[in-house]
Amino acid sequence: MATAAPAKRPSGPLAMWALTGTLSSDGVRRQLDLYRDAGWGVVLYPRWGLELEYLGEAWFERIRFIVEQAAARRMEVWLYDEFTWPSGHAKGLVTKDHEELEAQVLHVEPDGKSRIERVPGSANLLMPEATARFLAVTHERYAAAIGGFFGSTVRAVFSDEASLARQHQPRKPGGALWQLTWSAAMEKALGGDFRQRLAGAGDLERSPLWRDYWAAYARVFHDAWITPIARWCEAHKLAASGHWLGEGTFGTQVAYNGSLRRQLAAQGIPGIDEIATRTEPADCEALTLAAIAEFAGRERMVEVYALGPPSMSMATMRKMVDLCAACGVDRYVLAICPFDLRGSVFKREYCGVSGPQQPWFRDGARVYAEYVAEAAERARAAKPLGVPWPSDEELWAAAGPAPTKSKALKDMTEKFVAAAREAIRARLEPGNAVPAVAAPRRNLEVEWSFGFKGLNSLRLDQPVLNVVALPRAAELSVQSQLVRGLRINGAAVNLDSAPADRRFDLSYWRVPVARLLRVGENRVEVDTAEAKPLKFLPALILWGDFAVDAEGRLIASPKTIKPGDWRSQGFPAFCGTGRYRAEVNFETAPKHLGVNSGGYPVRAIWNGRNLGLRAWPPFIFDLRGAAKTGRNEIVIEVTSTLGHLFVPKESPPVGLLEVWTEA
Repeated sequence: MATAAPAKRPSGPLAMWALTGTLSSDGVRRQLDLYRDAGWGVVLYPRWGLELEYLGEAWFERIRFIVEQAAARRMEVWLYDEFTWPSGHAKGLVTKDHEELEAQVLHVEPDGKSRIERVPGSANLLMPEATARFLAVTHERYAAAIGGFFGSTVRAVFSDEASLARQHQPRKPGGALWQLTWSAAMEKALGGDFRQRLAGAGDLERSPLWRDYWAAYARVFHDAWITPIARWCEAHKLAASGHWLGEGTFGTQVAYNGSLRRQLAAQGIPGIDEIATRTEPADCEALTLAAIAEFAGRERMVEVYALGPPSMSMATMRKMVDLCAACGVDRYVLAICPFDLRGSVFKREYCGVSGPQQPWFRDGARVYAEYVAEAAERARAAKPLGVPWPSDEELWAAAGPAPTKSKALKDMTEKFVAAAREAIRARLEPGNAVPAVAAPRRNLEVEWSFGFKGLNSLRLDQPVLNVVALPRAAELSVQSQLVRGLRINGAAVNLDSAPADRRFDLSYWRVPVARLLRVGENRVEVDTAEAKPLKFLPALILWGDFAVDAEGRLIASPKTIKPGDWRSQGFPAFCGTGRYRAEVNFETAPKHLGVNSGGYPVRAIWNGRNLGLRAWPPFIFDLRGAAKTGRNEIVIEVTSTLGHLFVPKESPPVGLLEVWTEA
């Protein structure tokens, strides 16, 4: 039975939960528990690495199980309408055995002559018949499987960058053709004689016929694709959401959407994309943010963080929330939150992970959710930016045959973006903030004992591991997609019976290896089809109670550590929480503790009193009631990121970089 719809409008973050592997019941339950405890919902996102047939019987069995489990936990669920992206093709099922539904490209010569070509496998989103088939093979089957949860547990459908192959391509240097999307509906909207008019247009690049084409394209895309999707969702008590391709300039808006604001208006929850995470007003996606700001009073969504890097701090995540909330965004879809990391075998260019694989997730995800809820209240009061918009007719008239190359549209974009960024900057600046008075500081230049909450980590990319001091604990995470066989010092490691790595990631096996290591040189032979290590997916990860010296050798963990980046003090790829401890004498009890961790989450415990977790700066802790004169015990915990393990040399400094007290 579906749970009742919540009375209060939801505001929690949504994990774009990349569904990979076979989605074991145990793994589903454990991760849903983590998301529920953090106050997050989930978007069910099929992605590379899925080992079930997309839209097959086993897929819908797992979807039913997931939604039932989410309903029992009173969680919010969104569906995703495609396999990865772009939406509209159902991983080729729309056009399978239906060639008549394939996308069409109108090739136009400089003299106006044209021909039509079909694009195999790409659905024609300018045909209502293609949209109807898409709904039949996706949405209708979800309704049959979990329709009883629509409007309660399941609130929305996320549509991602719906577009066609080879859509609106400009002429290549030295080329002769423009490529434009086409359909019978386009031909009808243009009076049935558009191609004939092109052939007699004369100066084709400056012809007013292009204004007619873009007006027709905006209308046909809206009527053939966007409206049927939105109406289906509304009829099934769901909100249509997601975002469109090409939001960032007027040229790309025309080329991909015809009219971005018109298409946004049709969504139940209008959405935008900002996966590059540009948080500063001078660099932000101002045109996109200005567009979403126009829909005051409505629930509005942004997809964020997907480009990472995996070392992104929660401080950066918070700044993104502040920026978007200033423009009215109150819902956040965090991309990507993988069920497991096997998808990184297929998508290798970048890696953004915001889910349980991140060390900060267990303590910081709840803090993030609470901040998002606070920001949502501010967002719902936000007004449009007040920057004058050019009309659609002005944009269409300036577009020509290649909007992305139009100088006029580029100039209009630059002018609008400059004004929008200034408006956003003004919203983010505090109005009458009173400058803080700096209190006298005492830098704590002491040596700290240091330990892990868990085990140290090190990615193994080389065939030789040198060991000076044998670790008592040593375990190896073995990437199941990459490794076919493994030998350590000539001894085969039995992977056939190795359990999945529940402590790190389910796409790895976890095997104990302490007994296989020896002092001196250790040979690690890996049978893999990969010619070189993958940047964002180590084949082997070593966990243990060891440190690493400057030559990359395993040594005993040091008893003390100085303030500074822990990577240069024996922990170059530590992915987890480091625990510092020191005893310090004070003649007068300090009032505040300050920490610079590189921007990463900090927890402080003073004389046994837990002072709480700070997920982002300022890392200032109130010591009143905890500090005393004389000897004080100070414990500071700093949590790093997955990026510090995957790309340690590219990740920012982390650790107890500075620590001080204030009187």
